[in-house]
Amino acid sequence: MTDANGHNAGLVTWGTVNGPRELATVLDTAGVSGDFFIVKPNWFDPRPGSFTDPFILDMVLSALPGKKLVIEGHSHSRNDLSQRITPENMDAQREWIRAQEKAYLDRTGLAEVLDRHGVEYLNITEDFWARRTADESSVRALVENRFGPVAHPELYSQVPQRLFDLRGSTLIDLARIKMTSPTSRDFSLTMKNLFGLIPHPSRLRYHDDLAVSIIDVDMVYRALFDVVGLCEGIRHTVVFWEGGRFATAWSHFDVIKDLGIAVAGRELTAVDATVGLMFGQNLMERAVVKLGRQKFRDFTLAELGQPPLLVDVATDWVGPLEAQGRIVHGHFPA
Repeated sequence: MTDANGHNAGLVTWGTVNGPRELATVLDTAGVSGDFFIVKPNWFDPRPGSFTDPFILDMVLSALPGKKLVIEGHSHSRNDLSQRITPENMDAQREWIRAQEKAYLDRTGLAEVLDRHGVEYLNITEDFWARRTADESSVRALVENRFGPVAHPELYSQVPQRLFDLRGSTLIDLARIKMTSPTSRDFSLTMKNLFGLIPHPSRLRYHDDLAVSIIDVDMVYRALFDVVGLCEGIRHTVVFWEGGRFATAWSHFDVIKDLGIAVAGRELTAVDATVGLMFGQNLMERAVVKLGRQKFRDFTLAELGQPPLLVDVATDWVGPLEAQGRIVHGHFPA
């Protein structure tokens, strides 16, 4: 692909990445330093291209110096999808959820990567279930002193004490690029990735006002940590569109291979908007980005510089990439 290295106004860094050395350069340019990092991957479900895979996890852990801690919450679909986890049954299904996560980590090879790097994995849902959470008033004070109150105040009582004790550390918000298109409004980038830190396996009720819920979680964790968004489409990139060969319950999608791109920065709204431009999509007026610009820092498209156009999803992009062997094939149930 065309060289995509760039940096603008301290907001966003991007780079062509094929290994730990190039990724370390992107992170260094983004101002990431230290000897301890918390990494929040995107372990949503087992569908192709839809999660932070062992190759990427290994690359990130290799690129970051010092000690690392990986965190994630249980998911309603990080399993074999043989059962539907809902707000109504998620507590009764705790043992099944636990067993399914272990099988998922083993089957995907993620457990082997964690073991090889000697990195601990903290499941924040387990700490929430065990009531190992920080003092609600202490979390509230830190969040509201910086950003004002959240719309979902119960989030103040859901932060694990273990994480609260690590406040001030750098949290790498490691998101997979999952891009919108003219035929599907869905997208999931760095802002949405922190949504997984709501500890409930089913977060369905937070979808009623999804953009507000995402901003609330971002407020909590940005008040506690030095959050750096790292949005990657290094080996796999998801594009939601009506003709995609794979499907979730809400959208079809295709998976593009080997774009080799990573985008990083502390302003998650700017990271996500920059990624949008790389696919010909202006996300500035989408609800979550618009709210993020109001709550955290506003910026203009001009401030994002000139990120490379990798794939214009408003055009006939599937056919040419298919001809190049750049589309993932296979079948996976919705």
